[in-house]
Amino acid sequence: MATDNHPQYKATAYQAKRPRYKSSLVGNILAYHQHNNPAAATELGLDVATGTGIFARQLVPHFTKVVGTDISKSMLQTAREAAGDNPIEYVEAPSENLMFLNDRSVDVITVATGAHWFNPDEFVREARRVLKPSGTLAIFGYSGLAHFVDHPQCDDIVRHEFLDPNKLGRLWSQGLDIVIDGYRRYHEILLQNKWIGIQRSIYPGTAIRGEPSSEYPPICAQEPVVMNFEVTWRILEDFWKTTSAVSCYVDMFPDRENPATVLVRELMAAAGASDINEMLRVQWEETLLMCHPPCSDM
Repeated sequence: MATDNHPQYKATAYQAKRPRYKSSLVGNILAYHQHNNPAAATELGLDVATGTGIFARQLVPHFTKVVGTDISKSMLQTAREAAGDNPIEYVEAPSENLMFLNDRSVDVITVATGAHWFNPDEFVREARRVLKPSGTLAIFGYSGLAHFVDHPQCDDIVRHEFLDPNKLGRLWSQGLDIVIDGYRRYHEILLQNKWIGIQRSIYPGTAIRGEPSSEYPPICAQEPVVMNFEVTWRILEDFWKTTSAVSCYVDMFPDRENPATVLVRELMAAAGASDINEMLRVQWEETLLMCHPPCSDM
């Protein structure tokens, strides 16, 4: 999962309250990985910006070896504690400099809701260096924004709270637009650098905004491609409390009410809801981007 090295991140809360990815996601990535080459290896899987290792643990049954990297010591410590019997090697390293890995040594690189923290150009160059010619890069994640199926009036309230620079918008990292735009910036860089077989799926259709005309437009997925995160109002509040902007706000204004609590109260009022444990129908904005290294690497 995504992390930078900001102290605002609380690793234990992140591990406990962040959503898990679809159990079918690894299988979909491997199906893509082996589509044109059924013999494509699954010896080494690398989960970059692993955070507390949520997705790295899902890779374990499918690879001979799994390595997770992050720049946050506290995230990696929590990942090791949560690993259980999963034989995962965790390494403190920036995504743009994976010098502990040899050239052309990795079969699949995954980035689970973390690529918005990176320097995109430098990460793509490093991914190309460490991937085998037959390898796969899979970048995916969710923005934390959503469509409330039964309460659409809540959609704009959430976007206003999280994106308005006079609200929490000023507290996000500068890379937030990358994930909100469905990793469009990565799509463009990969095209420029002649990566092949690029597929970018976005769900739901309402999350596709302002896409320029392109020879390779995103695919509008008909069902969630990254996660099925079933929530109540209370679970929403707990999840939003783990975001970097909310964590930063709490550190800046420790005597004020948590903005996630305030937001959920406003949403419930708009929805005419009184039960904080009411199950909600929510379509999370999410993207799955997959590709192979350029033909010159083959």
